[in-house]
Amino acid sequence: MRKLLLLLVLALLMGALAVWVLQFGIGYVLLSFAEFTIEMSAWTGLLIYVAATVLLFWLLLTWRWIMGAGGFRSWWRNRRSARYQNQTAEGLLLFAGDDWQEAAKLLSQSADKSSMPVVNLLFAARAAADNEQFDQARQILQRLKMAYPKSSFMADKALAETYLLQEQPEEALKILQGVYAENPRDKALLRLLADAHYLSHDWAAVQKMLRDLKRFHAVSEQDLASLEQDVYCNLLDSLVVEGSDSVREKQAQLENIWCLIPRKQQRDPLIIASYAASLGRVQLVEKQQALVIKALNRQWHPLLVTQFGELESANPEKQLMVAEKWFGQHSEDADLLLALGRICQRLQFWGKAKDYLTAAVALRPSVQASIYLATVLEKIGDRQASAEVYKQGLLSTLKSE
Repeated sequence: MRKLLLLLVLALLMGALAVWVLQFGIGYVLLSFAEFTIEMSAWTGLLIYVAATVLLFWLLLTWRWIMGAGGFRSWWRNRRSARYQNQTAEGLLLFAGDDWQEAAKLLSQSADKSSMPVVNLLFAARAAADNEQFDQARQILQRLKMAYPKSSFMADKALAETYLLQEQPEEALKILQGVYAENPRDKALLRLLADAHYLSHDWAAVQKMLRDLKRFHAVSEQDLASLEQDVYCNLLDSLVVEGSDSVREKQAQLENIWCLIPRKQQRDPLIIASYAASLGRVQLVEKQQALVIKALNRQWHPLLVTQFGELESANPEKQLMVAEKWFGQHSEDADLLLALGRICQRLQFWGKAKDYLTAAVALRPSVQASIYLATVLEKIGDRQASAEVYKQGLLSTLKSE
């Protein structure tokens, strides 16, 4: 632009110089081309020169505008950009409509010309992964990392997620642990790490992450509570009785796990049930029984009732007395009736066992209750009734299926 203005100024100066010269005489201009000759006065030639100069500069400026930011080139660029944006929008709509294959194809193809190439490639990779085209998804994410290095962290998270979708937590952990040190507060990264440890059944690792998940609000309170319950139950259930460790060592391991659990979660019936079951496995049956009784007196729960009925107590008479005390308040509870029947069966109180189990089957038919009742009937010599109960139990099973 500056060059054009400079040329225009020079042309005007030359015109002014010509006017000054003409003050000393009118003169004339003679143009000769081949056989043609044009003669005109100097004033006429000067006017033609000035007009031609102005016209030339106007044409040059018009051409620059057409080819520049405000003209044809801009129009063409905007038109092409709008076309690729439309492709991006169409690809995202296909993604929202679960048309994974077409979404991945369209978003990937339009990425280079899109105004949001990173978004295109991330959604293209996710669409391919949702379509179970995991190799294609990983190729797209590698392309993203190469073309846009600043987006490597997002690409790594998406790459780890593809491995989790394939249920390959070990591969996901390699990626996630590599970027965790620089991004320890990233919520999505924390969730992915927790998922990877969860799929690996590494309950101790998930338990260590619970604090950060809560601290950085990586998951909702409801999801966190559910995860805590699941993790602590699995930690308790994962205690293996078999092995080289002695029973005392197993008991110590169990107590260490229990001490890890916050006091609030120690009152959760499902966690108590897992802890009680583990107490039974390490031969602490009396402690197990005391724990279950205390928990049921505080909060009634069917899982704990069932577990109480399964206890091989050293003092089954006391166990029966406690259960019959509960029966006064929960006489219509099928789980308690079944538990009472089992306790009476172990005590060989066949009459009581028959009454409780008959009531349990009548209240809520089940294969388990039918088997126990049939066994009791056979013990008291009523084989015909026993066979009928077996038959009814089998029929109820077939109906439920």
